Amino acid sequence: MIWRAVLVASCVAGLGCAAQQAPRTSDSLFASPAAELARTHAPDLYGQAQTAWARADEAQRRKDDRAANDRRTEARLWLAAAVTEAERIQLDQRRDELQREEERWAKQLARDQEASAVVARDISRYEARAVALREAERLAAMSESSAVSDAALDAILTRVRLNLAIAEALGAADEQLLPLRKRADVVAHRHPESAKLAEALLLKTEALMGDMRAQWPEPAPGASTELVETALVTGFAADRMSSGVVIRSERFFTSSGKVSGATVKRFHGLLGAFPHGPVACQVAVPELRSRVWARRVALLVERLRRMDDPGRVSTSMVVTRSLSAGTVQCTFAAYRDP
Repeated sequence: MIWRAVLVASCVAGLGCAAQQAPRTSDSLFASPAAELARTHAPDLYGQAQTAWARADEAQRRKDDRAANDRRTEARLWLAAAVTEAERIQLDQRRDELQREEERWAKQLARDQEASAVVARDISRYEARAVALREAERLAAMSESSAVSDAALDAILTRVRLNLAIAEALGAADEQLLPLRKRADVVAHRHPESAKLAEALLLKTEALMGDMRAQWPEPAPGASTELVETALVTGFAADRMSSGVVIRSERFFTSSGKVSGATVKRFHGLLGAFPHGPVACQVAVPELRSRVWARRVALLVERLRRMDDPGRVSTSMVVTRSLSAGTVQCTFAAYRDP
């Protein structure tokens, strides 16, 4: 009796009874998107509908029109019930997915808050080396073959270890952290004369932090402040603007007009550490028709495109009195203050 009531209700709300619509063939009845949904999510009820339709065909062959019509009506009602059940199951599944997603983001938010506390402790621990750190991070004057002083190497390794602490707080696993920590120990022990190994290790740790931050669909709270601070200690000028975080440097080009590989490498590291959103760069030039500056900007564009996501950075020329010729200004649009 209960199923009979459900089937009658489904008839009224869903597919309709035999008296309300023209008979449909099995193909048209069971080939609709709703029927396919029912077959996937409510196979038992869907099977009852198919069985009833088969019995209607048998009655039709016996020329028992009344029994055939009753069975077809029953088939439609079973199918309507199957569709209703399938929609309910899909709704429950979506609700469960949303709940799991909400729980996941709640855990990640808690982890980020914990990360902030860990980072604050680490910054305090290395505060005594802040002066050496700032000097060492101004890598624009350091080429891959340049010598590195004791103070600079110590400061770079300090930054490496701080980056690893931040990455760990953001959720990096031991298998990601241990190889970089071992490399830091090796560099500290061997004390290489070239800055190349230390700088490469620094870029690796920044990339790891970027991987951790990229797990968020958008920058986490406080990311704009982190971007400004990182840009400053890396040798860029940086400001928070309504359009996003703006970083500037006059050292993208050497005095001879060539692109500075060291500055571009540091900029790539900054992009990797802060992976969200587009970055729009403008190069200050004396005039837009200058062929000399057009060639220089073209070379810079070619160098900037040597990254994992080359379409992320756009570059254009601008004539302005507020910036000296050759200054590059880049806006990280996703890093706006709330």
